[in-house]
Amino acid sequence: MNKRRAGILLVCTLCMLSTFTAMAGTYTIAGVYKHGSEGHEVSLIQEAMAKAGYFKYGSYTSYYGSITEAAVKSFQKANGLAADGIVGPATAGKMEDLELLKVVVSRSSNSRKYGEYLDWWKEVRPTLERDKTILEVQDFYTGIRFEVKVTGGTNHADVEALTKADSEKMKEAWGGEFSWDRRPVLVFHGERVIAASMANMPHAGLDSEPSRVWVSNRSNGYGSGYNYDSVKNNGMDGHVDLHFNNSTRHMDGKEDSRHQAAVRVSAGL
Repeated sequence: MNKRRAGILLVCTLCMLSTFTAMAGTYTIAGVYKHGSEGHEVSLIQEAMAKAGYFKYGSYTSYYGSITEAAVKSFQKANGLAADGIVGPATAGKMEDLELLKVVVSRSSNSRKYGEYLDWWKEVRPTLERDKTILEVQDFYTGIRFEVKVTGGTNHADVEALTKADSEKMKEAWGGEFSWDRRPVLVFHGERVIAASMANMPHAGLDSEPSRVWVSNRSNGYGSGYNYDSVKNNGMDGHVDLHFNNSTRHMDGKEDSRHQAAVRVSAGL
């Protein structure tokens, strides 16, 4: 082998070694892990919990059972997290903060293709607080993301764009304008990724008037009534509708077939 070829081989070998060194100890936690999950990532979670002193089983497995769940709950409780035994972005991020594992929490459009098909009445609505809960929403088809605040809703969630930039992203996802078209979306809420449907047409409010006072000429032809616009200077008048599995319309208490169809799309059903 001549010196030139030997030099090239040495450079390639060094590049490969440096790549493996950079990759060592870096793991991707994508999506949500809970009781019943399986895979290599589960053993990494178990290793992290063992380092923290909570997982005391003799060996690491690839199954997320009751022992792993209990360990995660103890870890969450000790670190001020919701002790639900589910490993998602918040819990994985805390592992990274404590250097238990080098974790890359991926919430890219490819990290979770579908959302959980959760019931609005039993599993979603009880977790939302009016004027407090902020959700990250991802359009199912384009991957465009924006944030909204939950500002009301009984039969489904009424939400408002958090900022003007979020309003612009909403319009971009719907082809450049506000629209009544129902589109499947993914909702990131705490540790969960939930299947949902949204129509992004603001209605029943005026950004220029105080929230929940009686006003005239509410947006989109809603006439006189209470002003359902709580988030000010966000580029929209009123709120938009966010539906989940089994949610219904406010006007008649019936399911909206187009919203429910879109929810099933985002759930992969």
